[in-house]
Amino acid sequence: MINVHVMQVGVLATNCYVIHSDGESDCIVIDPGAEPAKIVGFIEENQLTPDSIISTHAHADHTGAVAPLVERYGCSFLIGHEDVAAAAKQIDWLKNMLGDFVEPPAPSQALKHEDVVSVKGVDIKVLSTPGHTEGSSSLYIAGHVFTGDTLFRESIGRFDLSGGDEQQEIASIRNVLFKLPDETVVWPGHGPSSVIGHEKVANRFVR
Repeated sequence: MINVHVMQVGVLATNCYVIHSDGESDCIVIDPGAEPAKIVGFIEENQLTPDSIISTHAHADHTGAVAPLVERYGCSFLIGHEDVAAAAKQIDWLKNMLGDFVEPPAPSQALKHEDVVSVKGVDIKVLSTPGHTEGSSSLYIAGHVFTGDTLFRESIGRFDLSGGDEQQEIASIRNVLFKLPDETVVWPGHGPSSVIGHEKVANRFVR
């Protein structure tokens, strides 16, 4: 069984996810955007050890606490290959808004569509879902998909920042995410969770 833990971090209430398999201490951290002490506190309270950190995209509110976690745990950092350059050159107003942003390290691996990341009982399939940024990725684990800022509950991510493209984002949702089973739980980068079937009928941005 896959365990999904979520905590909101930073001024933009980014959803940071910690995922591990039953009985395993090795975990994956998705989108640690801020408040590294809060994330470390949760990890250590639950006696977990990060094996990998994955950012769904390059924006500062999804990468701002990567460096402190990598330094503390020696874990790998992964991000979509088209967002590697953007992660290294952050939007000034966004990182300044966060207050505790730390420049992320160079990634250990640049992810491509249909790559699989495996950590002791957890197999994550990478889905390339550009539109919010050029290298936005969604992360699929049987029954769950972590969509970053591509798909929210009854909404979609903004596409007016550098690397954003409205039509590309909508295509990513329709042609990639909406091909997943209807019962797949959607874990977005901000806000509450949903399911794919609900978004197909209730999300007015992609009808």
